[in-house]
Amino acid sequence: MRYRRTLMALLLALAVFATACTTGGGGEDEPAVEEAPTAAAEEPAAEPDEPAGEAPSEPAAEDEEPEPAAEAPEEPASDGEPEPAPEPTPEPTPIVLTASFRGVTEDTIRIGVGFWDVSLFGFGFFGNPEPVWDALTAAVNAEGGIYGRSLEPYIAGFNPAFPNEMLAACITLTEDHQVFAVLGGLRGDANYCVSEQHETINVGSQVNARGELLERARAPLASFRLSGTAGEEMFITELARRGWFDGATAVGVHYDGSDTQDRVEDVVKAAFADIGVEIAITMNIDDLVLDEDAIESQTEIMQQQVADAGIDRMVIFGAAATGLVTYGDLGIQMAAVDSTNFETAISSGIDPMALDGTIATADRLNLPSDSVDAETQECLDVVMAALPDERFERPGPGVENSEEDPNYWNYTVLACRDLSLFVQIATAAGPELTNDSFQAGLDSLSQASLPEIPFLSFGPGKYNGNDTMRFVQFDGDADEDGELVGLGDPVDLTP
Repeated sequence: MRYRRTLMALLLALAVFATACTTGGGGEDEPAVEEAPTAAAEEPAAEPDEPAGEAPSEPAAEDEEPEPAAEAPEEPASDGEPEPAPEPTPEPTPIVLTASFRGVTEDTIRIGVGFWDVSLFGFGFFGNPEPVWDALTAAVNAEGGIYGRSLEPYIAGFNPAFPNEMLAACITLTEDHQVFAVLGGLRGDANYCVSEQHETINVGSQVNARGELLERARAPLASFRLSGTAGEEMFITELARRGWFDGATAVGVHYDGSDTQDRVEDVVKAAFADIGVEIAITMNIDDLVLDEDAIESQTEIMQQQVADAGIDRMVIFGAAATGLVTYGDLGIQMAAVDSTNFETAISSGIDPMALDGTIATADRLNLPSDSVDAETQECLDVVMAALPDERFERPGPGVENSEEDPNYWNYTVLACRDLSLFVQIATAAGPELTNDSFQAGLDSLSQASLPEIPFLSFGPGKYNGNDTMRFVQFDGDADEDGELVGLGDPVDLTP
């Protein structure tokens, strides 16, 4: 009997266990879970290790759905998948250089240099231009050239007194050497040979990018001369501000020729009207030069006219020499826009004290009293290092210059300006160097500087880029031949 009861209990327990496994453990329709206590009551002697005793251990399962298995905390999407690799920085597009224009190859840019030897006129001797240009272009090339292209200079010398020599220099540079640009320029009509006839870029000291030359040019022109009439207008305004016209009896105006008068007369008249000063007499040297025989007497004629008009102030426009020579002996106060001709006037026999106190302007920082600006000094250092045995002495009173003992300072600084101007424009033009891109680069150069010229700008229609004006005064007692001294800081005329 005991065996039978034990067997029955075991079978009942197995039935309950099978039912629980079939229903998923605790559904509402599981009657077998209710029978487990009855079976246990009928057979208290059941073995403790029988499975039947474990059936009622989960009563809560009848009323609740089974809880889902705990899920792992949700990770950010970026953690679930590997982060994408950062985008690689794109490599700069390599510059592909081509033989983009005449005088421009994949590796080089040929530039021409017109060398103006002024020793014939007693103004001294510049020295040998070739080592100067070799040193300057080598320095540019050592810094990578212009977008990787090296500069190759070709030099053609000429005597400015002979037009045929200037034309020959043009042919040598444009036809024989096929240069991309002529730096420094030639002189007068010879510049038409460069920019019009040969459609070659012409930039630098001997270029005046205005008037007929600009109209006829078939290639870009650029110069570091003063642009338009801003200089004349500012000169008159500044004279008035300084009180130069105060107490004047009568004011006269002198033009060095009809070209100058035609160019600036309207502006001069307007500027005088703005300061409330009347022009008592207008002198034009061209009106008096009838022939060579009349040249000698013209000074006396002009002096008499000025004296008869009671003039005690004379403002000179254009090249100052003719005015300084003509009125220097009259004892009147003079002001001359151009300060470059005092030496010429004195060499003609005018006593330096007759010009004492004359106010003028300069377009560069090139007086002996000026400190040497950083751009000028850097450029000089390059050439002086290449030519250690040559003389580099800043021009000024007592500084002599001759063909036997040339002073390289003046020409070096001039070459520095010419080359720096070209490099800045060509860099702005970009690697595809052509006449058109050079013109675009020139038009975009709205702010620049050159040795001794702190303010410079170009733009569409503005190709004489100098915006620097500083006032100077002649001191007739400073030296045997007098000396110009600065009057304050330079004025910035940048539009």
